[in-house]
Order: sequence, then C-alpha cells, then structure tokens
Amino acid sequence: MASPLEISVVVSTYQRPRHLRRCLLSLAAQRGVAGKFEVIIADDGSQDETAEMVADFRRSAPFPLKFCTHPHDGFQLARCRNSGIRASVAPYLLFTDGDCIFPPDHLRRHLEARRPGVARAGDCIRIDEPTSQRIDDESIRSGEFVEWIDRREHKSLRKTHLKSLGYQLVRHANRPKLTGWNMAIWRDDLEQVNGFDEQFRGWGCEDDDLAARLRMSGVRIATALGFTHGYHLWHPPHATTPQRWHEGPNVAYFRRPLVLARCLEGIRSRSLAQASVRVLGSKEHAELSRELANVLRERTHAPEIELLVWPSDARFSAGKAPRVLVIQGDAAVPTAVERSAHATIRLDARQGATDVFNSLQQLLTGKQGESAARAA
Repeated sequence: MASPLEISVVVSTYQRPRHLRRCLLSLAAQRGVAGKFEVIIADDGSQDETAEMVADFRRSAPFPLKFCTHPHDGFQLARCRNSGIRASVAPYLLFTDGDCIFPPDHLRRHLEARRPGVARAGDCIRIDEPTSQRIDDESIRSGEFVEWIDRREHKSLRKTHLKSLGYQLVRHANRPKLTGWNMAIWRDDLEQVNGFDEQFRGWGCEDDDLAARLRMSGVRIATALGFTHGYHLWHPPHATTPQRWHEGPNVAYFRRPLVLARCLEGIRSRSLAQASVRVLGSKEHAELSRELANVLRERTHAPEIELLVWPSDARFSAGKAPRVLVIQGDAAVPTAVERSAHATIRLDARQGATDVFNSLQQLLTGKQGESAARAA
C-alpha cells in the first residue's frame, strides 16, 4: 500500500538539542501540509539529552517523528543522511540540519517546486548570535522571527537567486550548488546514485560529490530560492571546520580521478565487482579483454565505467560514464585518445586483469598505485 506521505524531512544533528528543538518547532508550525510529511532525525551519535528531547517532542508532534543514531566515531554526515533515507517512506526528501528553522510555508513551497528529474538547491540566511538567542517558541510558531532578520540578508539572498538562474541558463557544470541544510531530491534519483558516499568522513564535500553524481546520472539541479529559504541559527564553529575549503580532510577524495555515479559505499554497500563495465576490446590483446570481461561485470548498455584496452581500433563513447584507458607495455597513444580518458592504467608484460581491477579500486578511492595515474 502506497504511503500517503508526500515528503520526508531528514534532519541531521549532533549534540545541539536546543537548536534541534527549535528546528522541530518550526516544522510543527508548517501550514497546508497536515498529514503529508514525516520527520526523521539522523543523529551522529549524540551523548547528551538529544534522544530524550526527541522522544519528548514525539509525544505531541503533529507528524510522524523517527530517530536514527549510531555510536559516534568522528563526523559522519553522509552516514547520517543515508540512515535517514533508509528510515523514510515518502517519494520526495528534504534534507536539512538541526540548527536550521523555517517559515511556516516552507514545506508547502518545496512541494510546489517539485519537478520530475530535478533536485532543488535551497539556501539559508545565517542569523547572528543576538537574534538567534532571541528566537523563542512563540516567535517560531507565529513566524514572527522572520521579521527580525536584517533586510540586507534578504537582499543578498535575492542576488544569489539571480546568479543561480544565470547558472541554470548557461547550464553551468557545478552550479547551482547543493547544500545539505536545504535541498530536496526525489527518492528514485537518490537511489539511482546510491545516496551519499560514506567514504566522506569528517568535514565537507559530501554535498558537492552528491551533486556531481546526480548530474552524471542525468538529474538537473535547479534553485529553490524562487520558492522558499531557511534560516540558520548561530553557533560557534566546530573545532574540525577548516578555515579554507581546500584544507578540508575530504578534498583529496572529492578530487579522486575516477567517480562512479552510483557510489560503492552509500545507501547500500556494494563492491567494484558489482559495478557494470563496458570493455572496448583490442584485437592485439584479445586475451586481456576477455579476462577483464570475466573479472568485471561487463555490460554494453549504460555501463558505469568504460575501459578501452590500447592499442585498439575502438574509441570511447560519448556517454557520461568515467573512461579509463588501459595501455599494455610502451604502446604509443594519440594525444586525443589520452585526453579523452579520465584516468590511465599502464600494464607491463607480467600484469593482467587482476592488476587492472586493483588499479581501478585505487583510482576510485583516490589512492593511485604505481600502475594507475591520472590522465593528462
């Protein structure tokens, strides 16, 4: 039997119960969506009163309220969100953080913004410390807190909205930017890319990675700012937050040479042997081509990876699958062919399909060995 719920709200949190309670109050104050939504708290192993606060709130909540947690082992936001996805039932999901609050029409407007094959990139206004401290239960229930926000913040967000529309018009490669404090995605589209990549541990990059993989799978990312936005409550920055993006612990993995649209460690864990591969064979190295087809899961339609064994008369297709050039020995490769590859694996006379498999694993984790190097 299909669920009557239209949207699941996944709220990530860690040891900020006062902020989380105000987030829940703002969701309880939503108008025009009664009986249409549920809320899943995706907790990163809080050891304070977070679980008790959620249990207490559940007793009077006007919506189904679920709580997912796991033992804390460093910052694992991707794991939290995947837990929320698995616990949810609605066909459309809104992701946010427990330090965000929303105007009373937020969910209704997100539902109005739904379009097939489109993920909505929302945003939030950062509230300063004095205003954050001032916001209480009544101002959230009434929506009055919105009137306390500096008008310059709204003006700045309007500029962001116009920029986002421009990015959409020119089909920018990585804008608008998906940000986890306010983004809405269809369940089918999330499952197609296997959700968030749990290889991201520590601060940053999991949202950028999800956006890239959604785009690889054909999902369009459009701004939600013409419909609604949220508000971020002030709190001191966490000790693990880097001062500059490129100093973050996940940047090297985010920039790995090979990225599968459907990640290996996501909503469900799978191995490289389960990924579909198209082998573009070489007559000169027919045995290696056959071995690769046996070691890997060969699939000619919509493969996740393309392998071109060189020398060969074949060429990479124009599809979106990552392209890997496998070169035997010292064979010369035309510049155009080498540049069309995302990564290159060079084998000596003693190496075979198992070595290609191991090199692919290294490329997918950003830990290239001697036999695997990023294409020029």
